Amino acid sequence: MKETNSRFEQRAKRRKVNRILNIALAFVFLLIVFFSWQLFFTGDKSKQTGKTNINETKKTDSDKVEVEIGETEKTSKEETATTESTEKAEVIETAGDPASGVEKEIVDPSWQPIGTTQSEPHVTTFDENSVDWKEMIDAVSYATGLAHDNIIVWFIGNNGPNKAVATVSPKDKSVKYKVYIAWVEHQGWKPEKIEQLTK
Repeated sequence: MKETNSRFEQRAKRRKVNRILNIALAFVFLLIVFFSWQLFFTGDKSKQTGKTNINETKKTDSDKVEVEIGETEKTSKEETATTESTEKAEVIETAGDPASGVEKEIVDPSWQPIGTTQSEPHVTTFDENSVDWKEMIDAVSYATGLAHDNIIVWFIGNNGPNKAVATVSPKDKSVKYKVYIAWVEHQGWKPEKIEQLTK
């Protein structure tokens, strides 16, 4: 009987222990479920809200950037067009008299003196080895757009006090120009007018 009682008591103890363990496990499981739900569902909502805000911010910023870039491009295009039209308006071309050998006359008010290394008072010199001659060719090159190594100088002569006139062409002789230049004190020779000749 004692053995039966002891076995019965052991079984009862085991059942109690098992119940306690089962209750503890169920409690732990419920805690895990609860915290998991809090973590995943509440966390997802805040993440989604955060993502939405970030996306909205990004969208707003990109919209601003696009608008700013668009406006800048538009402004720069308008400025370029204005500059181009102003440059075109500045250059004055007049038809010449073919009887006098002039096809057209070109005046560009944006022409500036080319600068000089000479001191004042300036004395015009038509010596090919002089600094004055070199600076006159510089002014002619500047006005016509012909490079120094592509200019044939047919003539450079006096055209009044501190003024000169040069007849030049490119080496292929495709066109001939008469270039009028004037001396500006301390600033050098400045182109005044180009006549494109009828060859």
